[in-house]
Amino acid sequence: MSTPSARTRLTEPLEDTGRLYYAMVGFAVVLVLGMVYSFVTVLTEGHAVTGLDNWGTDAGVPWGLDIGAFTWWALMGVGAIALSAIVRVFGMDEYEPYARIGELVTPLAFMASFLHIVFDLGQPFRVLNTLLYLPLESPIAWDVILLAGLGLLSIAYLLVSIRRDLHELYHDGVLPSVLSPVYEALLIGYEAPADSEGRGLRWWLAAGVLTFIPVVGGGLVPFVWGPFGVNINWFGAIQGPTFLAGSMTVGAATLLFVAGILRFAYDLDDVFTDETLRTFGVFTGAFAFTYMLGVFYEIQTGTFAADMADPNVSTLVFQGPLAPLLWLAVAAVVLPTVYLVVQQALGRFSLLGTVAFAGVMLVGVLHQETWLTVGGLMYPDLLYPVGAYTPSIYEWLNLMGTTALVALGLLVFAKTLPVVATNGVESSQ
Repeated sequence: MSTPSARTRLTEPLEDTGRLYYAMVGFAVVLVLGMVYSFVTVLTEGHAVTGLDNWGTDAGVPWGLDIGAFTWWALMGVGAIALSAIVRVFGMDEYEPYARIGELVTPLAFMASFLHIVFDLGQPFRVLNTLLYLPLESPIAWDVILLAGLGLLSIAYLLVSIRRDLHELYHDGVLPSVLSPVYEALLIGYEAPADSEGRGLRWWLAAGVLTFIPVVGGGLVPFVWGPFGVNINWFGAIQGPTFLAGSMTVGAATLLFVAGILRFAYDLDDVFTDETLRTFGVFTGAFAFTYMLGVFYEIQTGTFAADMADPNVSTLVFQGPLAPLLWLAVAAVVLPTVYLVVQQALGRFSLLGTVAFAGVMLVGVLHQETWLTVGGLMYPDLLYPVGAYTPSIYEWLNLMGTTALVALGLLVFAKTLPVVATNGVESSQ
C-alpha cells in the first residue's frame, strides 16, 4: 500500500489549481469561441466562404481539412480506447495510468470527430436530414454509425472503470463538493468490489471493445466500399488495415503526449516512469511504421486501377505536384519513429523530446489524412479542370477549436475526475 503522502500527491491535480491552469483554460475558451465564430459565419454567409467547391467543371474540391480532421479524431478515439482495453484485458498493471488517459480521451475525440462532420455539412438541418434519410450507400455514413456505437461503448467503459476511484475519492472529501449531485448520480448502485480474482464488468467491456475494434477499423466499411475505387485511398480494402494501424499510431502518440504533460505538470515521475514512456514510445513507432507501409500499399493499389484517374493520381503522388505533400507527411511520421526507437536502444530518455516528437507525429498523421483525401479529389475522372484547394481560415478555426475543446475537456477532467487511477497506482507501490 502507498503512504498517505503518495495518496495526497496523486490527488493533487484535483486540489491544486494555479494561474497557469486558468491561463490554459482561458486560451482554450478563446479558441473555442473562434470555432463558434467560424460555424456562425459559414451558417449565415454560406459554405462558399470556405473555398470548397463542386468537383468537376467548377474545378473545386468538395472535401478538405474538415474531413481530414474527422478521420484524424476518429483515429485517435479508436486507438486510445483500443490501447486502454489492451491494458485492461491483459492485466498490464504498469501501464494502468495510460489506460485511464485513453478512457478520458476517447469520448472527447469522438465528439470532435462528429463536430467536423457538422462543419463539413455546413448547416445543422443537413445533419438532421442525414439522420432522417441516412444514405446507407455512403461509406462515411457507416463510419459515423460504427464510430457512434464505439463511442457509446467507450462511455459505458469509462463510467464502469472510474466508479471505484470516484467512490473512494468522494468519500475522502477530495472531489469538488459543488459537484456532489453528479458524483452521487454516477455512483448509484455502486458497491465496493470484494477482493477476488474474478473478471469484473470492466474486463468484459474491455474485451467487448477489442472485439468491436476490427469492425470499425478494417472491417465492414473497407470490405463493402473498397472495390469501388472512389479515391486513391479507397481502391482496394487495404485502407481498412491502414485505418487500424493509423488508429493505433494516433492513439499511442496521444497517450504518450498527454502522459508526458501530466508527468511534467504534477511531478508524476514514478507513475509515468522513464521506462514505461520509452517502451510506449517504441510501440508508438512500431504502429507508425505499419501505418506508413499501409499508406504506400494504398497508393500502390491505385496504380493498377481499372479506370485512368487512379493510376494517374498515383503517379502524381510519387513524382508530380502531390509528391511534396506525401514526403512531408512521411518525414513527420518517420523522424519521430526513429527518435523514439533510438532513445530506447540507447537506454536514454528525454521528456521534452518524447513529448515534442509525439506531437510532431500527431500533426504528421493529420497532414497525411488530409492531403490523401484532398489529393485524389483534385484530379477528376473525366476531362475536367484540375481542382485547387487551400485550407481556409474557417477550416483552421474549426480545427483549432476542436483541439481546444478536447484540451478543455481534459483540463476539466483533471479537476473533477481521477485522471490517474489511484487504486492501480497504490497497489503497485
